Amino acid sequence: MDIKIIGFDTKNGTRLLKNIEKAEKELKCKLNISKISSKNRDKYGIRVTPTLIIDNDIVSSGNILTDREIKNIIKNKIQVEC
Repeated sequence: MDIKIIGFDTKNGTRLLKNIEKAEKELKCKLNISKISSKNRDKYGIRVTPTLIIDNDIVSSGNILTDREIKNIIKNKIQVEC
């Protein structure tokens, strides 16, 4: 599963990254996490950070999802165990 965090270098982006890492650990699933600087957000057409993209779908923009919310999104996106 490919995960992109756009704006990981902001305060809220750091919090989102920590929640993603916590969800990854709890799910015991290896995620491919790409950290993209807020300076490069225009490449993705993003205006608000942090933005969470999972498998090329924008899941959240401008919000800090909890680890529980992230786990639920991941569970809904995967068909089989990691």
